[in-house]
Amino acid sequence: MGTWNQSSKETSTPRPSHRLWLKWLTSAIAFLLIFAAFRSEAPSYLSGRHPRKIGSVHWLPASQCNPDTECGSVIVPKDYFDPSAGTASIAIARFKATKQPRKGTVFLNPGGPGGSGTRLATQQLADIIGHDWDLMGFDPRGINRTSPQVACFESMNDLNFFGANTVLEQGFTVRSSNLSDPAIEAQLVEQSRQFLALKKSQAMVCEKSMGKELRNMGTATVVRDIDFMAKLFDGPNGKIHYWGASYESGSILGAYLVNMLPHRVGFVVIDGIADPVNWSTEPSHKWPINWLASTEKTYRFYLQTCSKAGPEACPLARYTDEPYEELVARLEDFFNELALAPLPVPFAVRPGFLTSGAARGKHSFCCLLLMYLERPPQWAESALAFAQALAGNGTLLFNKLATPREAHSPHYDLVRLGVTCLDSPPPASPAEVPTPEDLADEFVRTMRTVSPHFGASVSVGEPDGGCQYWPVRGPERFAGPWNATLAWPMLISGLRINALMGNSTRLIIQDGPGHCSTAIATPCTQKLVRDYYAGMLPENGTMCDTTYDFFPDPSEPDTSSVTLDAEDRKLLESARVVDKILQDARRA
Repeated sequence: MGTWNQSSKETSTPRPSHRLWLKWLTSAIAFLLIFAAFRSEAPSYLSGRHPRKIGSVHWLPASQCNPDTECGSVIVPKDYFDPSAGTASIAIARFKATKQPRKGTVFLNPGGPGGSGTRLATQQLADIIGHDWDLMGFDPRGINRTSPQVACFESMNDLNFFGANTVLEQGFTVRSSNLSDPAIEAQLVEQSRQFLALKKSQAMVCEKSMGKELRNMGTATVVRDIDFMAKLFDGPNGKIHYWGASYESGSILGAYLVNMLPHRVGFVVIDGIADPVNWSTEPSHKWPINWLASTEKTYRFYLQTCSKAGPEACPLARYTDEPYEELVARLEDFFNELALAPLPVPFAVRPGFLTSGAARGKHSFCCLLLMYLERPPQWAESALAFAQALAGNGTLLFNKLATPREAHSPHYDLVRLGVTCLDSPPPASPAEVPTPEDLADEFVRTMRTVSPHFGASVSVGEPDGGCQYWPVRGPERFAGPWNATLAWPMLISGLRINALMGNSTRLIIQDGPGHCSTAIATPCTQKLVRDYYAGMLPENGTMCDTTYDFFPDPSEPDTSSVTLDAEDRKLLESARVVDKILQDARRA
């Protein structure tokens, strides 16, 4: 009885009617839907994620951007041929025009593939291109703050550990003093076996970590992104304007852009050019023979200039005007000795050893001899490092090799493979899968016909290869034709594209060493670029001379810009800053 009475007392309080209860539930559901919609469109600093509506632009607070820029992201189709694939988020940074009338938007790419273009949206690049343009730096597919990123390994530490003391770090090591020796090819075959095993491991790690997310990283997809963003920011009839540097990506992307969408492009400048035909029709182990065309000439100039500077400025020389052939012989003896007995390096950033392949070559994220040749501002540094190594102390060189790659935020890695393995042609049959013997044959051919000193070195420095193991193929692979007709010729620094596209290009030649024209900044070249974006075309084949002190006397002040007027000094300094950004972006 008491229990019943208690229950009766509890239920005696008036209860909401069924109608009121439904009204309350409906209001709650509506509130939750509104809140969810707000969160889906809220800025990422509030919601923790980007809006996913295709074509939406998300601007971040100024505190999260580089000075004087706007930054954020654009939501694009993940796959332009499959609407069900979802969306991707392209990171952008915009340096807005400060001079009116505004002409449009110039899209920027620093090369790689793997370089973050958002770094390029700067006052200094505006000094070169012109202040009446919006400069739009963007991170291409897989890179930096664009999502999804190519992040195959758990961390950068894991990636660094994976390559430590392998052929990926130490390079291909052979004696180059006697290229007819059959032992050279046998050594290269064995090292190529290791190289391909490492490449297969990389592909398997990427497949496990990312799977089908790797499908949409190719250059053709990036062209679609640029077209999408150009219409978004400059209207459906706005032309695509572009500036790209570096032979591996900036120039390849530019070549793809103008040949895939010739009716859409306006002003286009590409600097430091690779051969797009070779890139799109040959497997990547056959690319370096074209990249090394001027390397031996640069190496000779490097040593001749060092000799002229003398030992105070260039310690590789024993006396001023020493015949450069003696420097060549001394370095070759050093490399050949390292091929037989690596140099112990106990007191570097980590204990290790220096091989001939490492010292001679080009590393994917830092500087040894082949990389130094591309960077004249670092020639004096390289001479000191090599002089010490020849004397038995390889610490400076090995530190360049072994310094850990920085931990990205967000972390991304192997992005170059994510691009090149979708751009290069897949083997048509098992017979076309490159073997260790194929790689060795190509190295020997390159050493014998193009570059005896560096023919086996670039394949590790440019981290391509092993695409036969890559787990995916992309939705689109462009392989030409490469002879589009443009309404307004593009400005280039490469003979092959000039020959392929004829009157649709204007070739300018900067007479000096270095990777891209900003490597040795000269007002002549930068003024041609600025005038071009202002609507003035140079004569095809215009030459710019260079004046540069490659090995400055450390006891003398720098007077290289004393004779320049204020405008040229500013342009020169802006080009130097842009070059530093390019180098940093490619190493990241």
